Amino acid sequence: MSGDLDLLLVTVGETRKKIYQDLSKDFSAVEPPFWAALTAGFIRERGYSVDILDANVEMLSNTETAEIVIKRKPGLTAVVVYGQQANTCTPLMTSVGELCREIKKSDKRINLILTGWHPSALPQRTMEEEGCDFVAEGEGFYTLLGLLEKRNINDVPGLWWRENGEIRNNPRAENIKNLTSELSAVAWDLLPMDSGNYRAFNWVALSDLQSRTKCASMYTSLGCPYQCSFCAIHATYKERKMRFWETDWVLNQIDGLVKKYGVKHINIMDEFFVFKPQHYMPIVEGLIERDYGLNLCAFARVDNIREEYLGKLKKAGFNWFKLGIESGRTDILKRASKGKYDKEDIREVVKATRDAGISLCANFIFGLPGDSYESMQETLNLAFELNCEFPSFFAAMAPPGSDLFYEAQRKGIALPCDKGGPGWIGYAQQGYHFMPLPTEHLSAAEVLAFRDYAFDAYFKNPGYLSMIKNRFGPDARKHVEAMTKLKLKRKLLGD
Repeated sequence: MSGDLDLLLVTVGETRKKIYQDLSKDFSAVEPPFWAALTAGFIRERGYSVDILDANVEMLSNTETAEIVIKRKPGLTAVVVYGQQANTCTPLMTSVGELCREIKKSDKRINLILTGWHPSALPQRTMEEEGCDFVAEGEGFYTLLGLLEKRNINDVPGLWWRENGEIRNNPRAENIKNLTSELSAVAWDLLPMDSGNYRAFNWVALSDLQSRTKCASMYTSLGCPYQCSFCAIHATYKERKMRFWETDWVLNQIDGLVKKYGVKHINIMDEFFVFKPQHYMPIVEGLIERDYGLNLCAFARVDNIREEYLGKLKKAGFNWFKLGIESGRTDILKRASKGKYDKEDIREVVKATRDAGISLCANFIFGLPGDSYESMQETLNLAFELNCEFPSFFAAMAPPGSDLFYEAQRKGIALPCDKGGPGWIGYAQQGYHFMPLPTEHLSAAEVLAFRDYAFDAYFKNPGYLSMIKNRFGPDARKHVEAMTKLKLKRKLLGD
């Protein structure tokens, strides 16, 4: 490895339009890549020179990105394949593959490693299909460090590589044990935080759309104790457990974001922030004491929200919960290994949360195993009844590394990544090539058509629009109405 820069971490451009179509112009989020900044902090703390090229926020083409990589001549280039959640990164692989080819076409000497959710889920296939030299399986921190330390290649944990035409690999590295001591630094300074090009989710900023660019995203914990069949998180972490940063570390990160960059909106990306009161309540108390006036959102589960903490969460600035409701049918939820709650539990949690003044971005999934038109309509009816501030409607898919992915392979169910399919871009929910799972009762096209119908029916509903205007103001209603005028085109539906 050569060059003055030891490590260049790269996020891919040329993705937003492919993944979100016209929604990418004003309605999708463009958040700072926290995992790249966390990795950069880890490597820099150990004495190596590192930089980040966020081609996504810079809207660079793969050709432009490759030119910058080649000009900088880093000792190691790591393409960071992380979405803000484990199930959202696979569509990035279409552009990742193109970028790898562009780099290698211009300079084969560039040492190229892929790290992130998707490569970790399918390391063998990634090595077979992509023009990279290495793949990191697992969290990737000690894999990158081992390469930079120039260890014997057989001693680099989690590494996949080619040798004499064969693909070889080492056992994956152990997960980081102490997040606060081992992952102590986040290299926010290597991101263009002051550029005005990052923006929060549109729903998070409905009360102040002009401030969307003052945003950040971060973790306060890693991992998940659950095993939902549609989630791929365990492909990277393996363990069904959570690890937590200490309270002071979390608050120090937030202090820096507010004081140095003027951040107003923070997306807490933990699989479940509202999970363990011993973890989140000290953070909440610290935020209340600081009184920054932040607008925060965090994931929560129906069966983990405790009413006695909601008032303080709201006071701390948690104005939004991303709540995984998924389905209105307990039998469908059971098949997906998604808790044991029922409609009445959902109603009670939603009411308590909204009574506390916290808005809901509620997730609903159509086309889970067992779903029929009747059960999907039941889920949509529940969504109408709850009238949450900004539901996310998904069609079920089988992301690589999830239980549904391996079940589909066993049963011979067609997946986007199969031969003749649209490829990895077929996993993009809002994309032209999106290809969801079929069920025992419905084709993939029927599931997708229902999802798109549900989106239109909900967001164009006068009762919903009236609630949005009353709660967030007339500009918020106009924003939602503008969003619904953009019809997604779907190849599967004949567009």
